[in-house]
Amino acid sequence: MNSYKTISDAPSSPFLRKITVLSSMGVMMDGYTLTVFSYALLYLINVMSLKSYEISIMGISSIGGVLIGSFISGYIADIYGRRFIYIYDLFLVSIFIFLTGLATNYINFSILELIVGIGIGADYPVSSSIQAEFSPTKSRGKFMFFNIFSFSIGSLIFLGFAVPLVLFTGVNAWRYMYMIGAVFPILVLYSRKKIPESPYWVQHKYGKVAGEEAKDKFEASTGYSIENLPEISPGKTRLRDVFKGKYAAYIIFISIAWFSYDIVSYGIWTYSPLIFSTEITSYYADLYVVFTGMAESIPVVIGFLIAIYYVDRIGRRFLLIIGFLGSFAVLILFFFVNQYMVVGLLMTFSAFGFVHFFHNVGPSPITYTYPVEIFPTRIRGTAMGFATSVSRIGSIVAVFSFPIIDALYGLKAIIIFFAIFEFIGLALTLKYAPETKGKALT
Repeated sequence: MNSYKTISDAPSSPFLRKITVLSSMGVMMDGYTLTVFSYALLYLINVMSLKSYEISIMGISSIGGVLIGSFISGYIADIYGRRFIYIYDLFLVSIFIFLTGLATNYINFSILELIVGIGIGADYPVSSSIQAEFSPTKSRGKFMFFNIFSFSIGSLIFLGFAVPLVLFTGVNAWRYMYMIGAVFPILVLYSRKKIPESPYWVQHKYGKVAGEEAKDKFEASTGYSIENLPEISPGKTRLRDVFKGKYAAYIIFISIAWFSYDIVSYGIWTYSPLIFSTEITSYYADLYVVFTGMAESIPVVIGFLIAIYYVDRIGRRFLLIIGFLGSFAVLILFFFVNQYMVVGLLMTFSAFGFVHFFHNVGPSPITYTYPVEIFPTRIRGTAMGFATSVSRIGSIVAVFSFPIIDALYGLKAIIIFFAIFEFIGLALTLKYAPETKGKALT
């Protein structure tokens, strides 16, 4: 049996890879839910005779649920343990995303999606904390990045199902799109029950004797021998501690940076299919839009692969700067091109594709990773939950305001609106972003 000084020194193992897959499922369902709405909307507008404000309410319903679920569950996870929520939150997602497929109007659709979002939101601070606390320090960034990359995996899984559904189920395609999503959370529920509680949290909550028992379970699961318990930062779990001392600047930085990123990201992801559909005149327009969405995922995947390769080599801060700066530059260039020439589908697709690329080099994975690396065990879930909830305010602003700004001022105004928030994220990163590469959790 190989021996290592602490849990964070132990290398990757089948047990860690299992945790990574299981902990990615909530984020994957977030990606699936957002993407399915953006394509279901092509049908729902006519099926439910939707007005613009009804579209906005439906669009923000699951996001509002994520806001509520993440804020509440992060604090609960620090008080009662990560495993307490980890086992059951996806059961809620499975039931209510299935029921969403049976919705008959925008009101019951929005209520059902709100509950779906609460389940997904509950998973964000819990799964990210578990992933971080079981991951080796030297490769923690790679595993955390894979977690958030599963958002895009969820989108790609949906797009794979969307093609046959669009071809063979006609106007009811949107219902099956939601119902199929209920299968994935169920697949992981049993496996999650077998994951032990985090040794970091057990030691923080119950002391070193209980910590030793948790370490023994880790050893039994991995086959490694661990010499020492982790060094845990002392103190109680209090929400106000997230805003005290050195942590105040960090929580403001990461929350607003994540907020800024989500405004742009959610605005593009939610409404780009609708934008593309208006520029495609064909009997198979819906199918073409799905394939356009698949193509739009290519820069996402490339960006993430670059980020995963470099995160534990050059660190988080530099990638975040590159991501915000690149996205800002692309949007400004697209704005000026839009001023002086007719912009068609190819140009719009290319601009959004480059934004996706830079987002996934930096802001997408790093805003997700920073809270669990910066904050100590006693408030890790609380900080992650708070930052996630603030980010979803940005998502709601984007989803609600996009159709309104577009109707009043057009795409050019949306582009400059997005560019402003990319600049805000860049400015905050330059001033406040720490480097957490190689930093041990406490």
